[in-house]
Amino acid sequence: MDGKRLLAIVLASAFAVSCGGGGTTTTGASGAATAAATSASTGAPGTGAPTTAAGGNQPKLADLLAAAKVSQYKITYRITASGGGADAFSGEQSWYFKPPRSRFDFGSNVGGQTTTISFFSLPEGSFYCFAGGGSAQCLAIAGAGSPLDQNLAVSMQQSLVNHPDQYGGTFSQSKTIAGQQALCYDVKATAAAATGLSSGTFCYSKEGIALLSQFSASGSSWSMEATNVSTTVPDSDFTLPAKPLGR
Repeated sequence: MDGKRLLAIVLASAFAVSCGGGGTTTTGASGAATAAATSASTGAPGTGAPTTAAGGNQPKLADLLAAAKVSQYKITYRITASGGGADAFSGEQSWYFKPPRSRFDFGSNVGGQTTTISFFSLPEGSFYCFAGGGSAQCLAIAGAGSPLDQNLAVSMQQSLVNHPDQYGGTFSQSKTIAGQQALCYDVKATAAAATGLSSGTFCYSKEGIALLSQFSASGSSWSMEATNVSTTVPDSDFTLPAKPLGR
C-alpha cells in the first residue's frame, strides 16, 4: 500500500472512533500493555461528592496549565460527543505525554475488526500508525492535516495549555476523578480564542493533568472524563509498532 493511500485511510478512519466504543485500550499501537499494571490510581470516574466548595486558597488555572507542559502521564478517557459530526469521537481515547513526546490512541471497530489508530509526535517527526489483526503499519507525516484537528477533546486542551491568556477560569470545586483529586474551574474564552468555546467546566490535577472537560463549541457538545491515570510512562510507549513506509 502506498503512502498516499494509507494516509487517506488514516484520515477517514480517525472519524470512526465511536463504532463499537470499546475499540481502544491503553495497550494501543505500541503494544504497551502496562497502563493498568502501572496505573497510579484507578476508579470510577467522578467518584464521591465535591470535597471543596468555591473559594479558598486554590491555584490559578494558568498555573495548572503551565504545569501540564512539563508533566508526564498516560490517561484513558471516556468521551461523549454530539452535534456537528462530533458523535464519531465518542468512546475511549488514550493519551500519552512525556515531553517533548506525545501519543494519542483512538479505537475503530469496523466489520467486527478492532483497529487502533495512533498519532505519534516525536522529536524525529510525526507518524500515524494502524495496529490490528496482528499486524501494524506506520506512515511518516509532513505538512499533512491531522485527525487531531477535528478532535475538539484534544484541540481544546492544546489551546488551553498553549494559550492560557485567551481563557479565564474561576475555581468552582474539587472532587475525586479516577482516584485523583481534581480542581475544577468554570472557564470562559476571550474573543482571541479560536476554539469556538463560549464556556465550560474543566478539572485538573495539581500536576496539570486534565481529568474532566465538559463544554460546547462549534455546534457540538463534549464530555471527557478520565477513567485511568498513570504517571509512569516508559519510553517503550513511544516506540513505533512498525517501520514507517518510505523510510
